[in-house]
Amino acid sequence: MANDQYIGGVYNSWDPDTWADVDGFAGAPALEGPHGDKLVVSNSPLTGLGHFVITSANKHPEATIRWIDYFYGDEGSEMFFMGIEGVTFKRNADGSVEYLDEITKNSNGLTYDEAAAKYMVWPGGGTPGIISQKYFRGGESAPVSLEAADKIAPYLPEETWIPFSFTNEENTRMVALTSDISTYIREMQAKFITGDIPFSEWDTYVRTIEKMGLAEYMEIYQAAYERYKKA
Repeated sequence: MANDQYIGGVYNSWDPDTWADVDGFAGAPALEGPHGDKLVVSNSPLTGLGHFVITSANKHPEATIRWIDYFYGDEGSEMFFMGIEGVTFKRNADGSVEYLDEITKNSNGLTYDEAAAKYMVWPGGGTPGIISQKYFRGGESAPVSLEAADKIAPYLPEETWIPFSFTNEENTRMVALTSDISTYIREMQAKFITGDIPFSEWDTYVRTIEKMGLAEYMEIYQAAYERYKKA
């Protein structure tokens, strides 16, 4: 307690019961802004454009492509997320699949993620495929996570964008602009939160970002958005 106000810790991630074996998770509601506005902004479910590289040292590029392509199919997706039938998961009469106790109630005291990581690469790794509710059993799909999602569902944006693509010229400028602007924003965010800089300096903060080339930054994003709408 401080000044008769309760102080609690908050973090942004999936439920701690899955990755840290910690009970008592409670999803936070959408926070209200100074004008009564509520909006929850998160990453797009399509967070990346995809990165896969075959180097000149690869003697079997065709086989490598077949290997990656396998994970986009139903069989590969099941293996990637669920592991080995009879070892990590079982198949129910209705065709659905579920983890065995080896994963969910590990006898060696391993957490959900730790047990899964013995057989599958997806805990903490990238996903070469399409995540589907049929096979994905990560913390994001746990009941407490879904309950938390229901709290903020009414305040999500109506439209979600994938990362925009820029031309070579735009990308060159964005690298320079983003480096300066993002670094400054992160530094000032920490100072505003800790009180090192009072909010009375907010207008100065905004003017500084504008001097860093905010208008050009927004023009480039606008052009990319217009191309996105036509795609």
